[in-house]
Amino acid sequence: MKKIAKILLILVVMMSIVVSPLNAYAFQTVKKDYPLSKGVQYKQYTYSNTYTNSINHLSINVGDPTTEVQLGMPAAVNGKESTVANANRLSREGNRVVGAINASFFNMSEGYPLFLLAKNNVILNGGTVSSGSDQYMNVPTAFGMTSDGRGVIDYFDFDVTLSHNGTNYEMSGLNRVRNIYEAIIYTPQFYSKTTDTNEYGFEIVVDTGSPITENTFGQTLTGKVTQIKPYGSKEKLTIPSTGFVVSLQGGEWHNKLSQVAVGDEMSVNFSIDQLWQNAQFILASGPYLVKDGKPYIMMSTSSSRAKEVAPRTVVATSNNGQTVHLITVDGRQNHSKGMNMVQLANYLVALGVDRAINLDGGGSTTMAIRNYGSNNVVLANLPSNSGNTQRLVSATLQAVSTAPTGKATHIKFTNSTNYATLLVGASSNVAVQYVLDENYTTLPLDGHLSLASQNQTLQINGLNYTATQAGDDRIYIGYDGAAVQSYQVKVVDAPTTMAVAPSSKTVGAGESVSFTIDAKDDAGKPIVYNPSQVKWSVEGNIGTITSAGKFTAQNPGTTGKVIATLGTKSVDATVSVAKPALFKDIPNNYVYYKEIEYLTTHNIITGQADGTFRPNDKLTRAHAAVIISRALDLNTKNVKNPSFKDIQANHIYYKEIAAVVEAGIMSGRENNTFDPNATLTRAQMAKIVAIAYELKGTSGIAFKDVPKDHWAYTYVQQLAANNITTGYDGNIYKPNEAISRAHFGLFLYRAINK
Repeated sequence: MKKIAKILLILVVMMSIVVSPLNAYAFQTVKKDYPLSKGVQYKQYTYSNTYTNSINHLSINVGDPTTEVQLGMPAAVNGKESTVANANRLSREGNRVVGAINASFFNMSEGYPLFLLAKNNVILNGGTVSSGSDQYMNVPTAFGMTSDGRGVIDYFDFDVTLSHNGTNYEMSGLNRVRNIYEAIIYTPQFYSKTTDTNEYGFEIVVDTGSPITENTFGQTLTGKVTQIKPYGSKEKLTIPSTGFVVSLQGGEWHNKLSQVAVGDEMSVNFSIDQLWQNAQFILASGPYLVKDGKPYIMMSTSSSRAKEVAPRTVVATSNNGQTVHLITVDGRQNHSKGMNMVQLANYLVALGVDRAINLDGGGSTTMAIRNYGSNNVVLANLPSNSGNTQRLVSATLQAVSTAPTGKATHIKFTNSTNYATLLVGASSNVAVQYVLDENYTTLPLDGHLSLASQNQTLQINGLNYTATQAGDDRIYIGYDGAAVQSYQVKVVDAPTTMAVAPSSKTVGAGESVSFTIDAKDDAGKPIVYNPSQVKWSVEGNIGTITSAGKFTAQNPGTTGKVIATLGTKSVDATVSVAKPALFKDIPNNYVYYKEIEYLTTHNIITGQADGTFRPNDKLTRAHAAVIISRALDLNTKNVKNPSFKDIQANHIYYKEIAAVVEAGIMSGRENNTFDPNATLTRAQMAKIVAIAYELKGTSGIAFKDVPKDHWAYTYVQQLAANNITTGYDGNIYKPNEAISRAHFGLFLYRAINK
């Protein structure tokens, strides 16, 4: 013990020189924060200082009578198990593991822990204390839970003392690999049946005569020497089930115990200092990081291990040991770089812990928590291993709720209609995600859930309900017949406002359109109804509508209504069934649709063979003659030959041209030709229409480009006087511009209907 105290004094002086607190609590954002049990709170932070780090934190109130921190071990001392698997294996009714972290350092190839582990005074692993200030545990430090349930972090003094012939010898360790110049005691609790040592030492076998089932603090084993394995022997000594083996290496030990003979009595005692006696468990680790709320790093901070930025696992205490903190820092990843020992200590000080000690980190760093909806723990952090897989570890620290399963107090559920107002006859349901007791233990769902209607206006069927009458009611969600939670349900017999979409529509015969309604309550929020509750009908001979609101138009040219009725409220939409298009290029909204429709209906004008009208094509003289002859219903059977050189009796439009010439409406050219394919100008059109319909009068419009001495002045004036033309902006008429088929039809329509 004096030797340890001297080492501690040197290290404390050395570390206090190199460690200075930084502003560790520069920025921390709480990402998650919720209880895992009555005494355990889980938080996840994003912490930014030199790097951005993701930190998971379990705050455990061990002052709560149903909350404990326990040591979790694999089935065998040298076994390995993932943190999640270990926690779930040890979790059971009355001992629910709600959170866990990886704990002790261990030999990764053989699995055995490197440092002292003990539980209820039973020594699970003797361990060692490393040499050199660059080592994590170079002084004997540990975390544990005292017999009265407080968390403690402090130094320990574990002694293994051999006695022979009245002389005591302090051994180097218990049940671990023997190193140079060391003296190790091997009992039947060693993970191997033999001492598994090399030939560079000598060993003494002692038999106590009674089975040794465990090693405990305060225990003394006494027996007789039955065998001595000399230096240089390669024999693998079997550890007797009723005894122990003293394994020694080095000349100093040879000098001390070379006189031991078969038949001698020897005893070994295992002891721990008073602080740790009767502790619930002891887990040795290091370095010490924080003491009395200040950085207290018990290793060289200039060493490569201390300077490495890596994932970290920590256990800390505060509130005089009544609060235990299990903390992990993700590292070696983009979302979280990790911390070195100085950064870690400063962060923990800023977090407000009183004492803290480092646990195994790197790829071992793991935290598991119990999420709501399951009593198994799952991975909470992202380990740095490939694929974020967990490393198998030798021990865990677990946050445990010892409370028995209780009555339901918390429930998470969703309502299929999002608590909206219901129409009488509409249905809704409840979907329960989980139910928890007062300690956040998940309760089974099947066969335990029920609904109840406060005013009996909601018809219940399992977790479904249907509104039967208007008014306010309340749904109670029960577990085993006891109400856990409730919510209000509002029911109406009709919406306050309702609209049909589209509100008006023009459709072609044979076309279909789907109508929908938007129904809202007095707060302007959508109400819930079953689609079958909407009654659709049609007013007028416009078509048919299905129960789903799909309307199919019939009877072109008709107008009517589509009516939607929901409850006691009805609304309608105006529907017009469009006439079929006159021509492919004359839609129903064409600017001169009415005029072209009239002329077409009266067989005055026709379209093209391809179904188009070509309204912008220029009108020829021959086509003008045909249209006028039809409009005036001229006799084309017995016509006088106008004797035009370019209009023979077999010309396609011979009769129509002859009829309009004979009527004095059109004439030929000076060279005795009609020029049938020439386009008709607006001036020529004015003359033809004025003569054909015997127009009279003079308008007040003086077209700039048709002066009084223009040959067509009188005809243009007659058109203007009868409101057949108004000309173009700027008081012009454009007399020499070829007229289009559409414009000729417009002028002709106006002349006919003047």
